[in-house]
Amino acid sequence: RKCDSSYEPICHPSVAFRQNERLLMTEVNNRFDHVKDHYAEVAAETLSFVSCCETCDTAPASWTKSEAEALYGADILADIPAAALAASRGCGDPVARALLKPGETVLDLGSGGGIDAIIAARLVGPEGHVFGLDMTPEMVDLARQNARDAGLDNLEFLEGNIENIPLPDASLDVVISNCVINFCENKRRVMEEAFRVLAPGGRFVVSDIVRLGDVPAESYESLCKLVGCTNGMSSIDEYRALLFEVGFADSIVDPKTIYTMEVLHEKSTRKDRAHLFEDIKNTAVDSVSGSAIVFAFKK
Repeated sequence: RKCDSSYEPICHPSVAFRQNERLLMTEVNNRFDHVKDHYAEVAAETLSFVSCCETCDTAPASWTKSEAEALYGADILADIPAAALAASRGCGDPVARALLKPGETVLDLGSGGGIDAIIAARLVGPEGHVFGLDMTPEMVDLARQNARDAGLDNLEFLEGNIENIPLPDASLDVVISNCVINFCENKRRVMEEAFRVLAPGGRFVVSDIVRLGDVPAESYESLCKLVGCTNGMSSIDEYRALLFEVGFADSIVDPKTIYTMEVLHEKSTRKDRAHLFEDIKNTAVDSVSGSAIVFAFKK
């Protein structure tokens, strides 16, 4: 019905739009805060774990083994500070796939405790430079301490949002990231920013979670929460299309770990998310998602 003067404040289209916009932004901010709080807890747990290693025989009950130990070779992880290894929450090995060269300048998006940035800093050598960017102050502090413990002075950690990278245009040779873009509200914006800061010929090499098949609607939300995608999963074709739209060329999305039911069950146990596995265990989610290494190039 037509709005009369008494109802106009709430039923005018522009007012309704603004109300919906505020609700959407509240939801986005809530998810953002949840992710930020979670990684602040990871940083605190990591410090507790490392402290315990120095004073007791067993790790804290909340500690779970780092996935990095399975994702990277022992030679790459040699002499990595214990706190960097403990804080790792990646799903792949992008830095090992990026073919980094001495003297290159690299950015690690969502650098966490610094494990990938530390590995990258060693690979580019003293003539190169690596930036790590993370939105969680506690993680940035932890990563800076890990860089000092690793004895690296070609490594710099910045606090900020990867949807607004605080670096100049065309200033980098390589952008890497390890299972972080899947948390972002605006993946396109992240890719646009990565494209902006890369110099011509630059490489975008990240690990991310992708959809490999059709996911039942009733399982989608629980599956996303279990594997760590707070804003949904893109298919390989959707991911490549988005990279092309923002300007990248010659993109490849190469599946790394297929999330079988066995893998999903292991994740649910390690992450204390058994209730999510219960939601999906009787549905057709076997092997319909997984981690992948994404390669793209800026001409």
